[in-house]
Amino acid sequence: MAVIEELRQVEVFQSLSDYELSEIAQLTAEKRFAYGDQLFKDGESATHLWIVEEGIIDLRFDLPGRETSEESTLSTVTANKIVGWSSLVPPYKYKLSAYCASRQCRVLVIEREALRDYLTRHPKTGYSVMAGMLRVVGKRFHRLQGSDEGPLVSAMVTVHLGTCGISAGARDVLVAAIEAASDSGFEGVRVKSAGCIGRCLSEPNVTVEIQNQGSVVYQRMSPGKIRRVFDEHIANGRIINEWVLEGENQ
Repeated sequence: MAVIEELRQVEVFQSLSDYELSEIAQLTAEKRFAYGDQLFKDGESATHLWIVEEGIIDLRFDLPGRETSEESTLSTVTANKIVGWSSLVPPYKYKLSAYCASRQCRVLVIEREALRDYLTRHPKTGYSVMAGMLRVVGKRFHRLQGSDEGPLVSAMVTVHLGTCGISAGARDVLVAAIEAASDSGFEGVRVKSAGCIGRCLSEPNVTVEIQNQGSVVYQRMSPGKIRRVFDEHIANGRIINEWVLEGENQ
């Protein structure tokens, strides 16, 4: 029953009935990872669909011959989200590498062939799952738009993840920013991570850039503070001056 309830929270499966969820639950297995563990590598055969139960998963574009780095992170995935959607789309190769970016990560994995077989035998369920998958992939592509000035992006929120920032809690701030950006009222907001800006004593630092306006750097951020930044600055244009980092704004 616990697995069914967890699947129910995942957007891809939200339209399914209890019976359909129970059938898919039987295909799952749970795995646990520690900070820095690799779940899968880009270019590998996409043999599994992964569902994050607990923790933070970084999706990174690792350069050949170089060690992985948090600065190569393109997307961060939190609880009730999926990774490894390439397992359902030809040529069935992972496009990015996935790493556990929190103290512990707990995931459900579904073997590709078992899921494909079930969806083939139950085409109505298959249609619902693939429609949900397209929504998820579309939203993720939206957030990974390369141009800050593109028509889909009205605001950019950058959480700085240098070593000092991470030690000060920047990871939790990033997760809170991602969750805030997922709310229906912030469809035009992109959240990303970047390196240190050299102001270690004020970490965690967050840069907010709103289209056609200057950038503002907030200091000593927390999950609660970043949610207030979304509510006041991004939604209503009110800069929270007491949190602004002097000398870093444009």
